[in-house]
Order: sequence, then structure tokens, then C-alpha cells
Amino acid sequence: MSKPTQAHLERTIPKNLSLEDKQQTLSKMQYYMGAKLIEVGIDPQSVLYRWSVKALEDKRICTLSAYWGDSKERLLSGEEPLTGSGLINCARGNASTGVAKTAQLCGYANDIERFQSALQQTMAEMGLEISSLNNLLK
Repeated sequence: MSKPTQAHLERTIPKNLSLEDKQQTLSKMQYYMGAKLIEVGIDPQSVLYRWSVKALEDKRICTLSAYWGDSKERLLSGEEPLTGSGLINCARGNASTGVAKTAQLCGYANDIERFQSALQQTMAEMGLEISSLNNLLK
């Protein structure tokens, strides 16, 4: 049996939670993920982390994913880019890292134009206007 090369941690956060409490929850998730990786013999500094945020009516589902080994290489290769709601959720969760890093984390490697085109097309198809993603489309 092959060894796992990725891990995921999910938390549901109420939308009305204060910004400070949200940030504390996300920080705890990062700390816990790092501790778990150390536990299984993975260097947390060598891992690629990706956030995903799914917005629901009264809550947000935040997922922290860690990739290493083969999974990290596949993600960075640009061969398996995210599409649909997965692309929207990843872009929303990583938008603060800038367009180049977000494109990479969404599986588009260094092809920023293809990432922006896919994001814009997906938003149009889903009828979404997400102001927090506008900085990724410029």
C-alpha cells in the first residue's frame, strides 16, 4: 500500500463570528495540521498548503489541505487544474496570497492567463459576482 501524500482538515465557522475569532480558528487549524504532519514524519516546512472556503448561508466551511511528495508535484505541474466550484472555493480561500500563488494553488502552475480565464468563465457560468476575487482577475 502506498503512503499518503496529502492531508485535509476541515472546520465549519459561523459567518457572524468576529474576525478575531475566525483568525484564531484558522491559526489553530494550521498549528494542528503542522503537529499532525510532524507526528507522521513529514516536515511541515516542505509541504504545500492550500485553503478552500465554501460559503453557505450562515456559515463557512474552511478546509486546509497539505500536499507533499507526488501530490505536491502533480499540483505544481498544472496538469490537474481545479474547475467549477472547486476552483471558486480555492480561489476564495487563497486570494490574499496574490494571483500567481493562487493560480499555482488552484493547479494552473505558472499559467496565470489560463487561471484568470477559467475563473472568469466559472464565475459567469455559476452567476457569481465575488468582489474578493476581483483582484485575481486584473
